[in-house]
Amino acid sequence: MRIHPRLTLLIFISVLLAIPVVALGDEPKPLKLFEGSGEMQVTLSGPWRRIRKNIEDDTLYPASLAYRTADGEQKTFDVEVAPRGISRRHLVCDFPPLKVHFDKQQTRGTEFRGNGSLKLVTYCDSNSKYEQYYVKEFLTYRIYNLITDLSFRVRPLMIEYRDNERDNESIRRFSFMIEDLDDVAERNDLKKLDLPQVKYKTLDPAEISKLGLFQFMIGNVDYATYDGPEPLECCHNTKLIGTADDEVPRYSIPYDFDSTGLVDAHYAAPPLVLKLRNIRQRLYRGFCFANDQLPQTVALFNEKKPEILGLFNNDPHLNDRSRKKAIKYIDDFYEIINDPKQFEKQIIDKCRGSAL
Repeated sequence: MRIHPRLTLLIFISVLLAIPVVALGDEPKPLKLFEGSGEMQVTLSGPWRRIRKNIEDDTLYPASLAYRTADGEQKTFDVEVAPRGISRRHLVCDFPPLKVHFDKQQTRGTEFRGNGSLKLVTYCDSNSKYEQYYVKEFLTYRIYNLITDLSFRVRPLMIEYRDNERDNESIRRFSFMIEDLDDVAERNDLKKLDLPQVKYKTLDPAEISKLGLFQFMIGNVDYATYDGPEPLECCHNTKLIGTADDEVPRYSIPYDFDSTGLVDAHYAAPPLVLKLRNIRQRLYRGFCFANDQLPQTVALFNEKKPEILGLFNNDPHLNDRSRKKAIKYIDDFYEIINDPKQFEKQIIDKCRGSAL
């Protein structure tokens, strides 16, 4: 049977319209670094011995970062690294935490695209007990992610640290990167605030209630939400975001959880002024003005309990001792907040209400 040329043309056009058109350069991009949650296998090469010898130096050092994508493609790009932090850098760790600086041209189209620089929590010491600390610290960030979007996201990495000046001498350890504050603010339609201090009652009561109960849960007193040790920068182990510097409410975003009862690092100790027995003794540091929010906050924490415990039950890097100890510590928190007498004694009676 002979098909009419016009009908042939119509059939051809129909077939073309049915085929998805992918323009050049519009190939689907991988999820951005903090949109994904899976552990990435990374090789970070740099002059590690030289950095450790010059630990006081904030100089940027050339390094390279390599990883394999989900599709099996090998990606490598140049980065710069510098030691960062205070106690872990100067007092605790053999290997310091790092700030990793990226070349945005080289990271285009990759999971790392859009990042100028990121904090990297490193392995600190070759002793395996340190790795347990930072696995638990990573999971602590993930707890707060379950409670609120106003939190720093983190990405787990298994990194092989190669010293490119010592015949590629290497060590492989768990590490994680922390989302940049600007990105936390942007995905919440807010901005980073540059304020030396704020009045605590300008903090959003619902969010500060979540933060206060979270810090009580993890046994953290090493933070401040309205001022800090530096005269021109607020705050201590928290950052501020909001709509504008002169607008309220403001939102406090916590970070740095290694000195907590949940992590239970051997080098951590509570401030002497608080007269706590040890780092695992809890003390509520929330504000009285947000007490009306506590019923909803407690309900939220109870709702999230299975997911929170799941973080620790399912993490492959935790050894049995660390897992059991962490879960017991979390269970103790839930006993307190669900016992009316203990809740009154340890939360309501301990809230802070002094004004600036």
